Order: sequence, then structure tokens, then C-alpha cells
Amino acid sequence: MSELILTKRVRINKIRQQITLIVLAASVCFGVCLVLSVYFIKYMSFNGKVIAARDTSINNYYQTIKNVGICEDTDKDGKYNDKELAKCDPNKVDVSKLANTLRYNALVTMANNTNLESIARDGQKSCFDENKNRIDYSKLYLNSKTDNEKAYNLNMIKMCSALRVIPDALPAQKNDEALLASINQIFLLSGFEPEQLSPGNSYKNSGIVGVSTIPVSISVKKDEKDTMKVLSNLEKSIRSFNIESAQIKWSSNLTTKSSRLELTAQGAAYYTKGAAVREKDSTVYASGKARTQESKDKADAAAKKKAEEKAKKQAEEEKKKQEKEDEK
Repeated sequence: MSELILTKRVRINKIRQQITLIVLAASVCFGVCLVLSVYFIKYMSFNGKVIAARDTSINNYYQTIKNVGICEDTDKDGKYNDKELAKCDPNKVDVSKLANTLRYNALVTMANNTNLESIARDGQKSCFDENKNRIDYSKLYLNSKTDNEKAYNLNMIKMCSALRVIPDALPAQKNDEALLASINQIFLLSGFEPEQLSPGNSYKNSGIVGVSTIPVSISVKKDEKDTMKVLSNLEKSIRSFNIESAQIKWSSNLTTKSSRLELTAQGAAYYTKGAAVREKDSTVYASGKARTQESKDKADAAAKKKAEEKAKKQAEEEKKKQEKEDEK
């Protein structure tokens, strides 16, 4: 009887041990699965952020290309595949097929503005042939056989169209010589030949982002009719002039029955600063803690660099001080 009871106790103990081991193994498996689940959830979440950021960048590139109009979407799916991107060449693409784009609006819609076109065309001798007939560079562009011909004809389309008015009205660079030439042309059209033209040096801030000024000083001493003609032509000029201060003197001669109007004015003309398009790197963080840690690392690196520069400067000062003492 006692042996039977002992045997039962041994079996019960073994079963308890087995149950304990099973529970322990299950707990370990559960813990490992829980840790792995958290890891994979974070991993998938981070990958999702990276993919979303990548898709945003790709969409921005596609939208920029589409808005500017340098590639043709041949399959009309609203996207650009590798084959289409490989063929992206502003000098080869037919702009007339890229409606509602920047290049279409400029090279087709605006270029066909007859009022502005005549202003630009009349100022370019290369826009006419030997018989003084207008050259149709748009047709020559479409019939171009080489890339060089296309590039040249495309440039001449701009030079002989309303697009020429844009750089004339607001140049993309500071060019004092071109400005003086424009003022001289205005004077000549007014029947007045200036004795001297020179650029000013009192540069001022325009107050407009991306726009700078070139100082202009004008002095006209002619009869009333000629002076008023100069002012009228300045006002009609496609180039914008801002007169900041002016002094006008009027005098008359009763003997000759003539009047004289002297004008001295200070002003400014405008030009745009060059705009650079740069790619910006964007870092995707797995969590806010990672972002904080990177910022801390950058701050520590900057502080360390500053401390090293300060120590180096102090060492140089000590060295110079020691050299002076040795000379004494």
C-alpha cells in the first residue's frame, strides 16, 4: 500500500515538473514572440514612413517635371516611367503638346501675344531676313534636323517673341552697361544726346525678396519740350525706373520767347537675383527619441569643435606671447 502511495507521489511530482517546464517554455515563447512582434511592428512602421517619404519625393519630382513641361507623357498614365525620363530633353520635346505647363504658357501662349511680340521683334535685326521679312523660327524649330539647329531656333523664338520683353523689363543679372544702353536709347528717341553716362554707386535695398536695384542718376538740361519728351519716354519704357528724388528748374527768356527746363533725378532700376534650385536631403526618424538623440549628438559635436578652436586659439596666443618675451 505504501509503495503504491509512493509511486503515485513520484508520478504527481513528475507531472508537476512537466507542467512547470511546459508553462516555462510557453512563457519564454510568448516573451520572444512579444518582443519580435514589437520589433517587426516598429520595423514595418519605419519602413512605411520611408516609403511614404520616398513616394512624396517622387511625386514632387513628377509634379515639377509636369508643371515645367520638359517631358512628354507618351502613355498618358499621369506618370513618367524610366523610358520617358530617359528621353527628357527640353530641346527635343514638342512644347505645343504640353498644354497647361510653364513652357507651353511662355513659349506658345505668351509668345503669340502680338502686342508684346512687336516690341521685342523690332529690336532684333536677326528676326528679319535680307528682304526685311519676318523669319518664322517656330516653323524652323519644328523642321530642325539636328539638336544644334533646334537649340538655336528655340533661342531665336525667345529673342523674336514676346518673351524678350521679360528680360528687358526685369533682367536676371546686374548689368550696368545694358542699363546705360537702355537709358541712352531713351534719350536718343527723345532727340537728346547725353554728354556722359555713368553708373551710380549708392545701392539700396529694394524691399522685395529676390529683387535688387541699380542706382540711376539722370540730368537733362534742354528746352521744355525736349525735357518733357524724355520724361514721357522714360515712363513708357518697358524697363521699370523708380524715381526717388528729383529737382526741376524752369526758366524762360522773354527776348527769345523760349523756356528751359532742367531736370536732375535720382532713382533706381531693378533686376532679379539668380535663383538656385537645390536638392534637399530629408532624414526619416524611427521615433522622436531618435530625432532628439541626433540633435544632441550634433550639438555635442559643435560644442566640441568650438572648444577645440578656442583651445587652439589660446595656444597660438600663448605661443606669440612667449615669443615676444623671448625677444625681450
